[in-house]
Amino acid sequence: MSWVELQLVVVGDAAEAIGAGLIEAGAIGCQEDYLPGEQPLPQQPWDTGPPPQKPERALLRVWWNAGDRGVAERAVAWAKRTFEGVESLCWVAVDDQGWGDAWRASAVRIQIIDGSYVSPPWLAEPGDLIIEPGMAFGTGDHPTTLSCLRAVLKYGNGGKTCLDVGTGSGILAIAAARLGMAAWGVDIDPESARAALDNARLNQVQIQADLTPLERVDGRFDLVVANVFAEVLVVLAEDLKRVTSGHLAVAGVLADRADTVVTALAPMRLVSREEEGDWCHMGFGW
Repeated sequence: MSWVELQLVVVGDAAEAIGAGLIEAGAIGCQEDYLPGEQPLPQQPWDTGPPPQKPERALLRVWWNAGDRGVAERAVAWAKRTFEGVESLCWVAVDDQGWGDAWRASAVRIQIIDGSYVSPPWLAEPGDLIIEPGMAFGTGDHPTTLSCLRAVLKYGNGGKTCLDVGTGSGILAIAAARLGMAAWGVDIDPESARAALDNARLNQVQIQADLTPLERVDGRFDLVVANVFAEVLVVLAEDLKRVTSGHLAVAGVLADRADTVVTALAPMRLVSREEEGDWCHMGFGW
């Protein structure tokens, strides 16, 4: 199957109405985007000010079946008659097979530690931890994920328990389950919970993955891993201490906010701290 992508520049306030009109005319998809150079920096959880002001113009990307080019051109003519400031940029032919091949070619096996790798299914070798890219956050290519994976391999072993807070793709819980641990991943995103269970099946292990809030998690765990922002760790600190009986590994912490996490997790002892670029990875114990 192939389709064409039409790129339009529109007045930002009219983007939603134009997109809806083009969908009604037969477009199979529409996405509002920023023009090159106009995308603001992402707002972080700790940013308390107002969101960045929306640009006056927007890039509208609209997809049509390749055979509907004539229909698309008539719909664009309608948009230009109806709304001010609509400009056609270009048409782009898109082949889904070619796109898929390029995406797959960009994937790589990632070494966790000597002899241990995480891989997409089509590159996996015997013994690799398999994660389907794109299913949810956490494929092993970010230093925060890698640091938590190393903590799982260092502290995990059969017969123990692991809680993965903010499980994402389930990669940490799955790594723990492969070591024989009873692993439970919790997240706030339903898609993450589903992806974690799907990835567990790829690895032929069983984990629990659901939307249970940390405050409602009962019991204590030999290993707790939390790859989330520092500000979230501070909010969750009391519950993290409550559910940890052994080792707590945290990542996702910007280095200049690490001390706030250390303070919030007291009286747990800081037993390891490693900085990698802007990120800080820490381990705590009792």
